[in-house]
Amino acid sequence: MLKFLPLVLLSLLLAACNPSQTAVDDLQKFTERIESKSDNWSDADWDDALMHYSELCQTIEQYDYNDSLRYEIGELKGRCMAQFYKHSFDDATRGMHDAFIELGGAIEGLLDGLGK
Repeated sequence: MLKFLPLVLLSLLLAACNPSQTAVDDLQKFTERIESKSDNWSDADWDDALMHYSELCQTIEQYDYNDSLRYEIGELKGRCMAQFYKHSFDDATRGMHDAFIELGGAIEGLLDGLGK
């Protein structure tokens, strides 16, 4: 076990010395979390996620990346945006459903009121 300690320490040191890669890794972890664990999130959870995503994007924009990493970053951002879109669409669908139900009641109430 001890013979692997220098390798582990070297890996940690290299990760700490490369903040641009750490930023991409953080976006990767965030993307995986939002895709796998967001099914039961509250609106507050989604607000926090959006804020965290914004912070990750600001951090990433501080560094220069080669084309390959830019492509990976774009893919990760696209996957995140898809999750935010799905959540927004679900909220909009629920809101539209509620609005139509209320509209039906309003029309019925209006007709009842005019008929009396």
